[in-house]
Amino acid sequence: MEENEIISLLPAFLRNSSTYSLIITDLEGKYIYVNEVFDQRFSFLSTHFVGEHISVAIHPDDLAKCDEVVKQCFMNPDKSFPVEIRKPSNLNNEYHWTQWEFSLFKDNTGTPVGILCLGHDITAGKEKENQIVQQKERFKQITWQQSHEVRRHMVNIMGLYNIIKQESLLTNLEKQEQLDSLLQETKELDQIIHLIVEQSIGKE
Repeated sequence: MEENEIISLLPAFLRNSSTYSLIITDLEGKYIYVNEVFDQRFSFLSTHFVGEHISVAIHPDDLAKCDEVVKQCFMNPDKSFPVEIRKPSNLNNEYHWTQWEFSLFKDNTGTPVGILCLGHDITAGKEKENQIVQQKERFKQITWQQSHEVRRHMVNIMGLYNIIKQESLLTNLEKQEQLDSLLQETKELDQIIHLIVEQSIGKE
């Protein structure tokens, strides 16, 4: 298709978007149209995308994902399908995350001639999501450690209690030593409980 014909089929607000990248590929996966946002964002990859394969601007591991979404477009020609794709941030093999909607692109007769793709950057959201996951993992680890520490002192206190209960078998010195140990375990348990409370308040 000629560029003028493609442009005539696209809503002006999509072509002129200052936020969303808009591309159209042919049925072989080669660019036949890119809007200004996409062209400027990835100008370090190419000076003229039309005619090049989409693989030039997609993480290699995400190409198969794109193929699957394209298949869905042909199976459901009147629907669009979301897909998250990593795209190059520079020429140093660094990538950022983008969210896209794929749908069939049809000519004036309604014949599919390619895939229309509308996308935007979601890197900040992805980084926040990863931070939340990592934070939850840290909290789980802290909770496990705290519960382990509490249980350790509780087991020690119960053991000391059982020893002291057998008072007739202990000398006065042994009894005092066990009471001192019981007091120490109780103090340490109290410190751990206070620490847990302080950390819980800090997370709120």
